Amino acid sequence: MRRNFIHCMLLLAAVCTPFASFSQTTSPRESSPISKAATPTTNVAVTVNTLANRHTISSQIYGANFPPSTSYIKTAGVTLSRWGGNNSSRYNWKLNAKNDDADWYFENYSWGTPNSTAFVTQAVAGGGSPIMTIPMLSWVAKDTSSYSFSVKKYGAQCSTDEWNSDAGDGIKTDCETYITGNDPTDANVKLLDAPASGDPAGSVYRSQWIAAIAKNFGSQPHYYQLDNEPEIWGGTHRDVHPDPTGYDELSADIVAEGHKIKTFDAKAVRFAPVNDSWWFYWNGADGSDKSNHGGLDFLPWILNEIFFNDVVAGSRSFDVFDVHAYFNGTSTSGMTLAEARAAALRETRDWWDSTYVSESGTVNQPWATSIEPDPTVGFVIPRMRALANSIYPGTPSSFTEWTGGVLLDDYEGSTDGEADFSTALADADAYGILGRERMWGAARWTAAASTTPAYQTLLLYRNADGNHTGFETLSVSAVHNASPNLFSVFAATDTAGKTMTLMVVNKDTANQAKVTFNVENFKPAKMTTYTLSQSAPTAIAASKSTSWSATQTFAPYSATLIVATGTTTEPVAEEWDLNPDTLLAPTSGKVTIAPALTSGTGTVTLTSASGKGLSFSLTEKSITAEANGKITIKTPVTPGLYSFTVTGKDSGGTAQTQNGWVLATVPAATLTKTGDKQSAKRGTKITLTATFVPGSSALSASGIDLLFTASAGTLSERIVRTQSNGQASVALVLPAKAGKVTVTALGPVFWGAPEATFTETAQ
Repeated sequence: MRRNFIHCMLLLAAVCTPFASFSQTTSPRESSPISKAATPTTNVAVTVNTLANRHTISSQIYGANFPPSTSYIKTAGVTLSRWGGNNSSRYNWKLNAKNDDADWYFENYSWGTPNSTAFVTQAVAGGGSPIMTIPMLSWVAKDTSSYSFSVKKYGAQCSTDEWNSDAGDGIKTDCETYITGNDPTDANVKLLDAPASGDPAGSVYRSQWIAAIAKNFGSQPHYYQLDNEPEIWGGTHRDVHPDPTGYDELSADIVAEGHKIKTFDAKAVRFAPVNDSWWFYWNGADGSDKSNHGGLDFLPWILNEIFFNDVVAGSRSFDVFDVHAYFNGTSTSGMTLAEARAAALRETRDWWDSTYVSESGTVNQPWATSIEPDPTVGFVIPRMRALANSIYPGTPSSFTEWTGGVLLDDYEGSTDGEADFSTALADADAYGILGRERMWGAARWTAAASTTPAYQTLLLYRNADGNHTGFETLSVSAVHNASPNLFSVFAATDTAGKTMTLMVVNKDTANQAKVTFNVENFKPAKMTTYTLSQSAPTAIAASKSTSWSATQTFAPYSATLIVATGTTTEPVAEEWDLNPDTLLAPTSGKVTIAPALTSGTGTVTLTSASGKGLSFSLTEKSITAEANGKITIKTPVTPGLYSFTVTGKDSGGTAQTQNGWVLATVPAATLTKTGDKQSAKRGTKITLTATFVPGSSALSASGIDLLFTASAGTLSERIVRTQSNGQASVALVLPAKAGKVTVTALGPVFWGAPEATFTETAQ
C-alpha cells in the first residue's frame, strides 16, 4: 500500500515523494497548434517485426485496486479487481470492520461499502476477476471504534489522533521508542482457520469467510492473496505483531495457510508472498535474519523453501508469485517540478532496462544485496520472473500493487499527482512494459479516478473508442533509436494477423516526434489513431480511418494508440516459445531450456542460438506437440544479465525469433556426501550426511535447507537444515525388500541446485 506513513518510515524517500497537476503546453496530433511558432521535431526510426518475440499478453495485467463500481470495471476493461492494502490484513468480515494499523493510530473503523462479499459480486458483474486478501495474521478488528494504544492506559505518546486525543501512535514521547507489551484484545479478536472447542469468544474464521465469498465468484477464477506485505508486519501491525517477520515464520505461514485455503475452496488460486519493495525483496523484515540462512537473499530463499515443502506435501501451497513493484524513483529533493516530472518518466526503466543504472537510492546502493547480478540495475520484471521460472517452475508472476510516476503534491502550485499528465504517460509506459515483458498479472494502486488523465490511459489500452477497441493481445517486437527517457513504443497483433496495434508514447515536453515505421512481415492498409495529449488530458481524440502512413508525427507529451488493419505477409504455422525465456544460472555453469509449441501441430526446427558471453548447444532441434526441444546454455565466469536470441523455422518455412535472458548469479555450490554405498540388512537404520559447500565467499554453509528424497525405505526427515559445518544428516530405514535404494540430496536452486546421490543396499 503506497500512500501511508509507514512506507515513509520503512522505505527510502523516493517511494514517498509526492505528485501534481500538469500545465497545458501543446495540442493533440492533427489539431491546430496553440501558438503559431513551429514545434521542434525529433526524428525517430521504429522497426516492428511481427515474427520476433511473439507471445500472448495476459489480460490480467490491466487490473486495479478497488475499482469503484461495476460500470467503471466494464467501461475501463479492468481485469484483476483487488481488495487489499494494509487495512485488509485485519479485516473482520463478520462486522465489515478494519484496523487502520500504523497508517492511522491503530484505530478500528467500518470498512464502508462495498463490503467484501459485495466487492466480489461487483467485480464479477463488471466482467472483472476479483482477488481477495486473506489475512495470515492472527487478529482482526473487534469492532468499529476501538484502538490499540490508549493514552490513558499506556501513557503519553509521540502523536495522537487530532479527533481522538486518547488514540496514540504507539510511540513514546521521545518519538523513537515503540510501546511494547500492549494487549492485542484492546482492539482485536482472534482470527482462526476453523471453529474448534475452546476458541476465544468472538473469534472469526477464515473458513467461514471464504465460504461466504466463494459462492459470489461465479464463473470467474477464485483468486486469493496470502495477506499483504507481511515482511513489514512488525511496523504496520506492530500492535499485534511487534517482532520482525522472519524467513522461517513467513514461509511456514504461506505453506500452512495456502494449503488450508485450498481445503476451504477447491477452486482457490493463491498469490504469495506479496512482498513490498526492493529492499525487502532481498532482506525481508530484518536483514540480520539473512545470516541465519546462509546469506541467501529473502525472495530466493522463501521461494525455494516453499517449493521444498510443497514437494514433501505433494501439492502446491500457492499458484502465482506476487510482489509489489512501485517504480523506485529518484529523490526529487532540489528538483524543479519539470525535472521531477522527467524523473517520473525515466523511472519506468527500472522495470525492464538492463543498461539503466537506477537513479533510486533504494536500488543503487551497496547493502541491499551482494548476490544479485548487477545489483544497481533494477531490471525488476526479468529478475522476478527468473526467480519464479527457475526456483518454482510453472509459476506465473504478478504485481498486485504498482503506481506509475512519482508523487508531486509538495511542489508549489501543484494539486493532485493523480491528475498530473506525467502520471498518464507513466501509466502508458507501464501497461506496455507489463505486456511486453510477459507479466501474468498486475493491479494499479489504486484505480485511477475517472476524471483523471491516468484513467484515459487505461481506456487507450482497453476501450479507446467506447466499443472496446484497444491494444491487441499478441505482443511482437518494436524497437526504436530514440532515448527511452523520452520515447516508447509497443506493438501487438491479433491472433488472426489482420490487425496491428502500436502504442506510441512521446515523453518529450518540447519536441514532437516524427516517426518513420518499418513494419516487417505485416502490410498495413488502413489506420485509425486515438490520442491522449496534455492539451486535452481527459478525453481521447480519435482520427478518421485513413490509409496507412509510414511516417507519422506525434505531439509532445502524448500517448497514441494506432490501430492498423492489413495482412500478414508470412503466415505462421506454429507458435513456439523458449520455455522458459528468462532464468537463473550459476556462473561458469550450465542450464537448459526446453522450447515448446504453444499452438499448431507441425514441427518447428531450431536453427540457431546466440548471445554475448554465453555459449549454446542445440541438443534437440525439433519441437513437436509430443516433444520439446532442448538447448543447453553455458554461462561465463562473470555474474551479469545476459540476453540471447533463438531462431526456429516452422513447418511452413516461416522463421521466428525469441529473445531471452540468463541471470548469472554466483558460482554454483556443491554437496559432498558421507555414508554412500552402505550395505545393511533390510529394516536397518543408517545415517547419510550431505555437506553443503558454497561457491561464493558472500555465502555461508550454515542455515541451508536440503531436500532429501528416497526411492524406497523411510527417511527420518525430508527437509534438513545444515549446521555450522555445512552438514545435514538424515536417517534412512532400509526397506523390507532387498535391493538398491537411491537417496538424493538437493540444495537451493539459486546456488545452482547442487545435488548429491547416495546408493545404498538393503540385504
